[in-house]
Amino acid sequence: MGTHSYNWLKNVQSQLHLLEVSGGLKVEIVTPFLEDRARKWWETVSPSLAEEKQITRQTFRREFLKQYYIAEFRLQKLREFENFKQTPDMTVMEYTSRFNDLGTYVPTIMSDETLKMHRFKKGLNSQIQSALAVLKPNNFADLMGAAMSAETDIKRRE
Repeated sequence: MGTHSYNWLKNVQSQLHLLEVSGGLKVEIVTPFLEDRARKWWETVSPSLAEEKQITRQTFRREFLKQYYIAEFRLQKLREFENFKQTPDMTVMEYTSRFNDLGTYVPTIMSDETLKMHRFKKGLNSQIQSALAVLKPNNFADLMGAAMSAETDIKRRE
């Protein structure tokens, strides 16, 4: 059930992104497409989320993943994310792409800019980490750009 449900969620998110649907409306658009057990699950879970003024896309996603991903699968993906490191043959762009792929399984970390940046930096190779030690980037995009620049400088020196 886990992979099928996750693929459904990713497809829906991609379609909503292409349609440029704003964050607040996404849940209202998606929930009518839930069928059978998923519809019953949402009818049961949504009232408990009612204290939130508007159920956000992140809240829906978090609850959906909790329900439709077996715990062992989620723990396996969490371990993969926590242990993920840049290999010697991996560029920063390749590392970033895989980091973001694995990050979809840990939305709590990925939604917190500080935690996301910390984890990203921790997985970079030691030379790039050293080059970034004195930098204090403001956001993930700045950190990624600095890592790419450091990688270019390191390769040029070699």
